[in-house]
Amino acid sequence: MKKSSNFPFVDDLILRKNLDLVFDYIVELISISESNKYEDAIIGSFRKTIIIYTATIIEALLLWKLKEKVKGNVIELEEDWKYKDVRKIYTLEENPLEEIVWCKRIKETEKKKISKLNLIETNRLCKKYKIITKSDFNSVEKVRDLRNRLHIGGLKKLEKGYTKDDLEFVFKVAKRTKELVSK
Repeated sequence: MKKSSNFPFVDDLILRKNLDLVFDYIVELISISESNKYEDAIIGSFRKTIIIYTATIIEALLLWKLKEKVKGNVIELEEDWKYKDVRKIYTLEENPLEEIVWCKRIKETEKKKISKLNLIETNRLCKKYKIITKSDFNSVEKVRDLRNRLHIGGLKKLEKGYTKDDLEFVFKVAKRTKELVSK
């Protein structure tokens, strides 16, 4: 018997199958993490993986909707200042690591393939294109922060375990994202 998709609104068949596959992984990991036969450290590892996978689903759905909204594969990122012809004028005596400089500042817009966007860029662009609200943007940012704790080299404090509340929050954001993009 063929299982129906959890993402029937996604018209990209490969993406839909990948979303369903990752969703199945999450379901399996949840059942394992709810088991009493594992230590807290192992359960924390399962929860971390669940959060990473759920963030991946959120990101994929937002990217899919963004691509649909802009009707293309390339998008302009927000304007950013670029500094050119930087020249040192003076080094501060009280702090030799600080300098007074002169430069030319130019506002530039970078174009990027939608498939190459990271989650922060995707989230910002989805807010800009009104795919998500400011509140949704903030929620996705919190998910991104939770997910980014996998980069242990950049953490400023000791890695703490993920809680059931963390999982429930991430699932709530995923559900809301799914509702927004399926419209």
